[in-house]
This record gives sequence, C-alpha cells and structure tokens, in this order.
Amino acid sequence: MMSIQGPELAFMFRATRQSGEGVSPHHHQCYELVYYVSGEGTTHIGDREWAFLQGEYAIIRPHTVHSEQHHSTVDVICIGLAAQHHDPPLEEGVFNGAGTRILPTSLHMLAELQEQQPRSDRMLELLASQLRIELQRRHASLPSVSVDDSFRYTLNYMKEHFTQKIDFAALAALAGFSSDYYRHRFKAVTGRSPMQYILDMRLGHARMLLQHTALTVTAIAMECGFSNDAQFCSLFKRECGCTPGQFRKRAEE
Repeated sequence: MMSIQGPELAFMFRATRQSGEGVSPHHHQCYELVYYVSGEGTTHIGDREWAFLQGEYAIIRPHTVHSEQHHSTVDVICIGLAAQHHDPPLEEGVFNGAGTRILPTSLHMLAELQEQQPRSDRMLELLASQLRIELQRRHASLPSVSVDDSFRYTLNYMKEHFTQKIDFAALAALAGFSSDYYRHRFKAVTGRSPMQYILDMRLGHARMLLQHTALTVTAIAMECGFSNDAQFCSLFKRECGCTPGQFRKRAEE
C-alpha cells in the first residue's frame, strides 16, 4: 500500500488478486474507493454483501469493516480519500462506473504517482479533489439507491441470478413500482436498461470463462444463461466486436 500525506489523499495502489483469494475484514479511517478494472466477486461492506463485476466500484465509509472474495482474477485500484466533515457523506455500496470519469482520473493519479514529476504532490491532491467531486456528483444523482432497500435488493438479486431467467415485472412489483417506472429509474441509477444490465453481466462472465476455462462455446452459452450458442455468438460479437472463438484466441496469445 502506498501511503500519501495530504489533505485529500490517504493511500493509493493497484493490485491483481487471484481467483479464490480474499481480502480479510479490515477498516480505514478514511473513505476507500475500490474500482474493479476487471474480474468479479463479492464484497462485504458492514452488514451487507454485494456482488461486483468489471467496471463497477465500491465506496466504503471511514471505520466500516469490509472484506472481499474473488470469483476470478481481479484487477483493482484502491484509493483512500480523507473524510471531509463539511461534505455530505458518500453512500456505501457497489455502483456502476459507466459514463463517469472515475477510472480515467484514477489511472491519471497512478501515473502521476509513478512518474514523480515536479510538483506531483500538488497534482495528486488536485486529482483527488476532482475524484471526490465526481463521486459527489454521481451519488447526488442516485439518492434512491442509498435509501431504498427494496430497489437495492433487486439490483443485488440480478447480480446473484444473472445466469437465470429474470422476471423484471416481478422485480418491479417487489420494489413497489410499475414496470415502466422501474425501467426508467433503473436506467437513471445504472446507466443501462435492466435487460442490458443482465446482458453485460452474462457477457462479462462469458469472457472470464473463455479466458480461464476450457469449456466449449456451447457450454459457456448455457452456463451464462443464453438460449443457445447461436444467440450467444451473435450477441457476443455485437457487444464485444469479435466472436467468442476470436476472443479466446487473442487471450491465449
């Protein structure tokens, strides 16, 4: 862990964690941002368990005990942001990072730390401040996720059962919304429709299986919840820009 002295930034590092490994329960005196660049698994934040996938990030408040379990090789960026008492608290949990500057800003911070150019300490503080503002803006637009346990339950349910057939109308009713309003609210929270959210998780799991197992394309299609391998291959090529076979070959090179 890289410890950094400054009013904004407490620590920052990037790590690769292997499948099956875990991070033991621990806590910090600052906020921690954990960005999942790749991989999937679960994280316990306080008394809640969350599933995470590539492109999502976790926010942990100061003094909250948290831990992780990894279901595949995980590439993470961890950043400790000092608690500022004049700012409203950030909501804890796992959130979708799509459409934000969180990852680019984090990568810029890592590069600045490694290159150690003149006034890098000032630049790091500036970038950390920008990152904090990005998180505040993002979370200010998502108040429903922080206070609505029923809606949060539907998100976690989808993360746990994405390989199965999902009854979106039943989930909407469970959250207390009409189907139309639920779709609208879901997209406002995640940046994606419920169907696209499930598809992204299925394809992310498929990429992991293509890279790290010898399962056939047909077996992976069934494992990830697709109707057949033709549907799987068509959607994979549309969303990923190549066929499953091409993706596996590139990963082996």
